[in-house]
Amino acid sequence: MSVTRLAQIAVSTEAVNDPAVEHVPAARPAYGGDSALNRIAEFIPAEVIGVYTALWGLTDPGSAAAKWAVFGVGLALVPVVFVLTYMVSRRRAAAAGAGVRPERSLRVSLPLLAFALLAFVAWAAAMPGNPFTELSEHALRFGGGAVLVLGLLLPMAAEALGLAKSAPDPIESAPAESTPSGPVPSESSPS
Repeated sequence: MSVTRLAQIAVSTEAVNDPAVEHVPAARPAYGGDSALNRIAEFIPAEVIGVYTALWGLTDPGSAAAKWAVFGVGLALVPVVFVLTYMVSRRRAAAAGAGVRPERSLRVSLPLLAFALLAFVAWAAAMPGNPFTELSEHALRFGGGAVLVLGLLLPMAAEALGLAKSAPDPIESAPAESTPSGPVPSESSPS
């Protein structure tokens, strides 16, 4: 998921949880996709990965210092892009809601920012030639393992912390089938 989408979800969640703001639809994050790869990708800041990958290609960092510099730029971009996008999303939410902005909530935005930082570090550690390989020959294995574990835990943590609105249970939310004279008998019901 992009940092832009994370910031939009943060603003939307604040608006939904703020009793002063009326008629704001919740942004539906796609946490918990159909596959492990979808779950992993949900929290990786796509914009920063694009810049990181481009810088890696442009600089071709051969030295440890160059690898750490490119990693540092990518890591620093995560909060910068998140905060700027968050501010723009709040401004747009205010414009769409007749000037009423949702109450700011660090309880929403800080965990999402932390998730984005963790996802970026794990992704970078899983890439060949990353700066962590200067510290350990097993860095790629640890990075790959971190991506898999975070892909499992981040969606659960988002749900547990109230950062993702639960999708209604289709069985519980489905209205009972009925006819004007009452419920429709099932096939196993005696007639």
